Amino acid sequence: MSLYCDHGASYENSQLNLICGSIGTVLIHAPVRDGAAKAKIERTFGVLKGRWLNGLDTEQIRSIDEFNQGLSEAVRNHNLSVNSSTGQAPMDRFLASRGRIRTPVSEEWLNECFMNRVQRKVKNDATLSIQSVQFDAPMQFIRQSVEVRFLPGSLSDAYIFCNGAHYPLKATDKQANSKVKRDNMPAVDYSRAEVLQ
Repeated sequence: MSLYCDHGASYENSQLNLICGSIGTVLIHAPVRDGAAKAKIERTFGVLKGRWLNGLDTEQIRSIDEFNQGLSEAVRNHNLSVNSSTGQAPMDRFLASRGRIRTPVSEEWLNECFMNRVQRKVKNDATLSIQSVQFDAPMQFIRQSVEVRFLPGSLSDAYIFCNGAHYPLKATDKQANSKVKRDNMPAVDYSRAEVLQ
């Protein structure tokens, strides 16, 4: 399976590479300045514009939901009408090849594949920061670099992913955090240390 896209900022970032790797998809970029490489999708947009958008009476549209419903109907009609060059409707052509399409293991697995992943170092006070928001981390990760996963726009569900396990993060209450007793490193007794010559 492959994802073919152009060089837009949405398609050239580390998160998309991680998502494609998680779901077993190869990310392929169209050659720079090669419009013909994207001709199929451009043709689809042209057909949609010519058949539906140009004939749309905007005075009759009362809401964005009504517009989206009309767009969905236009796309459905296009997918069910027979293409003159292939002799098949796009939907029939898609259904004929569905045996090659892999289905996800579960909805949870698929959601996890699309999570953002960032590396963070847990500070000595067992906190870390994501997008300028501070979170409490489990104390066993103090001074360690960890992988944090979260859905874009939903930091409340962020967690540390380590050895296949999830460790939930919660927003830091700075007053409570300042009163938490932590296991400090053992003190060094310098009186018993050997003097180096």
